[in-house]
Amino acid sequence: MFITSASAGPYFLEIYPDTWLNGDEDEYVTIGWDYNPGTCIISDGEGTITFTPPDSGPSSCTIARNGEQYKRVWGRYPSYEIVDSSPAVPQVSHQGRFQMANKKDDLTLTCQGIVWDTVTWPETFKPRKGQIHFRSADGVWDPRVLMAGGSQLTDETFHNVSGTVSVSPDCSRQVLEDIIKNAQKTILLNVYEFTDTGFSDLLCDASNRGVAVSVLLEGGPVGGIPHEEFPVIYSLGLSGADVRLMDGTGEDHPPYRFNHAKYLVADDRIVFLTTENFKEHSFPHEGFAGNRGWGVMLDDEKLAQYFSEVFYWDFSCQGVNKAQGRPGAIDNSVTDRFSPVFSPLSFSGAIVTPVFSPDTSILIADMINESSEKVWIQQAYITEYPKNGTNPFLAAAVNAARRGVDVKILLDGYYYNIEGDNDNDEMETSLNTLAARENISLKAKVLYPGKTGLLKVHTKGVIADDKVLVSSMNWNENSACFNREAGVIIQSRDAASYYASVFLLDWAEKSKSTSARGASGNDPEYIRMITLAAVIIFLILLYRRYHR
Repeated sequence: MFITSASAGPYFLEIYPDTWLNGDEDEYVTIGWDYNPGTCIISDGEGTITFTPPDSGPSSCTIARNGEQYKRVWGRYPSYEIVDSSPAVPQVSHQGRFQMANKKDDLTLTCQGIVWDTVTWPETFKPRKGQIHFRSADGVWDPRVLMAGGSQLTDETFHNVSGTVSVSPDCSRQVLEDIIKNAQKTILLNVYEFTDTGFSDLLCDASNRGVAVSVLLEGGPVGGIPHEEFPVIYSLGLSGADVRLMDGTGEDHPPYRFNHAKYLVADDRIVFLTTENFKEHSFPHEGFAGNRGWGVMLDDEKLAQYFSEVFYWDFSCQGVNKAQGRPGAIDNSVTDRFSPVFSPLSFSGAIVTPVFSPDTSILIADMINESSEKVWIQQAYITEYPKNGTNPFLAAAVNAARRGVDVKILLDGYYYNIEGDNDNDEMETSLNTLAARENISLKAKVLYPGKTGLLKVHTKGVIADDKVLVSSMNWNENSACFNREAGVIIQSRDAASYYASVFLLDWAEKSKSTSARGASGNDPEYIRMITLAAVIIFLILLYRRYHR
């Protein structure tokens, strides 16, 4: 699961020059080799360190400035240390002052009199406080941002996976409730915000019947922790659940800017992944309005093991602390009635690839680049990256349109996504202007909630031919490069067709809420909606038949 370099050695493998600890006492450099390099010398121009790796053992070693400070951060000792801090760590020989500068420095690796590797920053990589610079498996310095304590996941694909797709506000809640109710051994939940007392009650019930419940929340969400979340944390704690917040600051700094993932693993077998937080408007009860969101349940032991390993890595990383709740009442807001159109749909034989930010988020662009017929995107919002101005996912979509792929982009029209000078309505205009100028198959649209009965579009999804992405990742630089986000790419004609039918209904702006009196089977509007949904599903099936 975690990266090891395949480059010829000896070579620099990881460099951590600007650390969260004051004084950078835990800075380190890791070298790797394919055969024992003999005596090695590393120089930074002001000093040198000399050491001889043993003939047997691992094919890499880490030299930290201070072994005890390194252990404080990483929970283990390095291979060597420069200053004499612990008798448990061998000390390298050193001359002059060897200490890496934060913003500008260079290192040279010499073994047996031969210069094997050099690295210079900011030329080789751009320095950033708390960032580890590392070589990827192909021997190239990896452009991804890896902050201290973060995972280094590689692509992994799982075959013959079964599952169930669903959408909010129509039908996702029941799927998720059933998973929690049926759990027998373990529940692992990672979610950005949690205020839904219905779900917290179910988790408390699970904990009380002996299920080991672990919950990881974001400790500093935008706007602060909602006051409704503290009673949720309190009740979960009373039931025996292990609830933690990713909220460290300063030297106790988490590896991600925000823990924005939204997934649950049950009994080492079931993974439920969603675009939604655990809030009432995210998973409304049947017949009530809420956000448009996508959710998928996946049944596969190996896939669940993969997600579990990521969960436990994040659950125990730097900057994660036990959550402290407090008792209190929660006022549940009232929403309009909503006529559900979609029911859950089961599928089998799927190929599933997990997508985690910041590790493997680029797989989303790869998915779009591989498309040949359609790319339909439903996102809460899309922004260009601030420094270089290029969002790689949006660029991939535009390039797909240029090669003749049908590209549709549907964005949220809730007030906070359209009231600024550079948000979704401006993105809609910009993309449609580009399409007209270049005469390409690209169309963008803002979905205004008032027309549909949906509260807002919170989806972070893509349908590309017979693949579909369900993810927590917004299309901005922060989500792709700095947050912990989670998603899956599902290659399944049935799953892709299901979400395509949802997308087309939203694209047509035909969803509709009903009055508090509810909708009946004799309601003309209700009948019209069901008929429209049936027509859309028929068109999708017809499309599949003639595009195999």
